[in-house]
Amino acid sequence: MSEVMIKSSGTLIYKGKKYRGELISEQQQARFNSKKLPLELPYAEMEVLKNVRNGGMSSTITVKMKDGNEYVFMLTNGLKVYHNMDKLWDNKPVVRSRADELHRLAELRGERIVKPKKHLIKRRHPNRSIGGDIGIYLMLAAVACLMAFPLVFAIGSALKPLDELFRFPPTVFPQHPTLDNFSDLIVTMGQSWVPFSRYITNTVFITAFGTFGHLIIASMAAFVLAKYDFPGGKLFFNVVTTCLMFSGYVTGIPNYVIMSKLGMIDTYWALLLPAFAAPIGLFMMKQFMEGLPTALIEAAHIDGAGEFRIFWSIVMPNVKPAWLTVIIFSVQSLWGNSAATVIFSEAKKTLVYALQQIQAGGIARTGQAAAVTVVVMAVPIFIFILSQSQILETMASSGIKD
Repeated sequence: MSEVMIKSSGTLIYKGKKYRGELISEQQQARFNSKKLPLELPYAEMEVLKNVRNGGMSSTITVKMKDGNEYVFMLTNGLKVYHNMDKLWDNKPVVRSRADELHRLAELRGERIVKPKKHLIKRRHPNRSIGGDIGIYLMLAAVACLMAFPLVFAIGSALKPLDELFRFPPTVFPQHPTLDNFSDLIVTMGQSWVPFSRYITNTVFITAFGTFGHLIIASMAAFVLAKYDFPGGKLFFNVVTTCLMFSGYVTGIPNYVIMSKLGMIDTYWALLLPAFAAPIGLFMMKQFMEGLPTALIEAAHIDGAGEFRIFWSIVMPNVKPAWLTVIIFSVQSLWGNSAATVIFSEAKKTLVYALQQIQAGGIARTGQAAAVTVVVMAVPIFIFILSQSQILETMASSGIKD
């Protein structure tokens, strides 16, 4: 049995004016409850029903009635409302494709219609030859093998016993896999005069707090630069873009001088403040936010939402792939930062620094060094695996034209 009622709050655009209210899809009609413009839209009188998804459940529904009136609804839960209206609209026009029309005319002429064979594999590009498909897949497979080789080799080295690690030419896969390298690494970590849990705590705190601060500051600044015009805005963004040209090695000395003048050397702030101001996050967030329809923000202003409410409830959910990408870049940067140039107290050093000291222990620790490589790269890879579906997802787009 179909659902009797689905509703969503939103904005109606009719003859250039906007009205705030609630669209309700019922069994026989749709109703728009609004103090200024209440409407009843019987399904039997509808001529056209279109939907454009804005992102998430947000959607823009266009309803054209047989009397010529056209209504545009921007709804926060519009996807469910549209599906319910479309399901209950019994007398919707039947749209024939060109192929259907040609088949109908051929049947009227008494011609025999040859139905195409169904293939087990549906090809995405039927105009390309099979040889072209095979060539592209072979090329992609080769590129994938090249990209995966360093990861496979690192894991294989960490599982090799010492005699296989020194074998020449080296082998990719271990012949006698063992976990001795990881157990030896744990024993060495336990011999440190600073508890190894302290290194882990320092790294987790710096990575989590630095990533959070970088994301919030970059997102707020990007929102202002992307959706508001103010004097000096373009100049500021050009400065940020120019900063992308310089690597961390170039900015290392200026960062040290600034942190020294502020008295923050040998504190966590020597790592956190530069992480907050990293230009890559601001650049990426601004580029994503520029694609967000301004009409959504204007509708929220009409509803009485404040700037922070618009930023947090409308903008951030629609740019989720962007800020997940920023999180990955920030975690990779902070997790792999040894902080040896700005933090001198052993109790404040990071996990990567401690592992690098073990890694530099000479030939006897070659197996442990291979295990260290896997441990250091495991966290960024794990975070990417958890969020890859969102990162690869296309950013919310809209048919709304400003």
